Amino acid sequence: MKNVIMGRNTIKEVLKYKINIFIEVYTSAHENDFLVKELKKNNILIKFVSKKTLFSQVKSESHQGFVAKIKSRRFIEFKRLIEKLEDKDRSLVIMLDSIYDPQNLGAILRVCECFSVDSLMFSKNRGTDITPVVTKIANGASELLDICIVSNLASTIDQFKKEGYEVVSSILDEKAKKLNEFKFANKTLLILGSEGIGIQPLIVKKSDDLLYIPMSGRLQSLNVSQAASILIAAFNKTF
Repeated sequence: MKNVIMGRNTIKEVLKYKINIFIEVYTSAHENDFLVKELKKNNILIKFVSKKTLFSQVKSESHQGFVAKIKSRRFIEFKRLIEKLEDKDRSLVIMLDSIYDPQNLGAILRVCECFSVDSLMFSKNRGTDITPVVTKIANGASELLDICIVSNLASTIDQFKKEGYEVVSSILDEKAKKLNEFKFANKTLLILGSEGIGIQPLIVKKSDDLLYIPMSGRLQSLNVSQAASILIAAFNKTF
């Protein structure tokens, strides 16, 4: 099913801030469940179904007994995003390249919302879609954050440069700077790639700076959502 979100906490968070997007909620919970009561209080249509039915809707067992059908998800258009960011003195936008793991995308969405990142963007051809699993991991952020889907990352980078953004790619490279020695620009486009595929060479070439997270342990690898958390927190700490 498209345009669904799942998970008790996800639905609870979206209910707080975007109640108008709900069409109906399917649940295997009891009528006395606190979230069921909250949904009823807000006049949201509830259908009591089996866990098997919930699984058939989202193809996942991590629904926590709740699946919600929502209105068509509205992604922000690039032109509108630029207009929103025009007058900001300080801005962080995250661009993802080749992130196909829904768990990683969901976790990145969540940390972006928690740290008030202005937008998360990715290419419609180089990444996963907003699936029910993504919405569960994102804990509501998939409906609260400005998500921008573009057709070409390289040309989008050029547009951000025209708007005064410094483009920074997180990559392990001999030319990359250590995070603890790096100062973010007031307006930054931060690019993250997957562990396996990484960031496209053309994107790396277009970057103003390359950045890596120095590690002292025996393992020298973080997944992209962990790296995103560290880098976004570091940007916030700069100002």
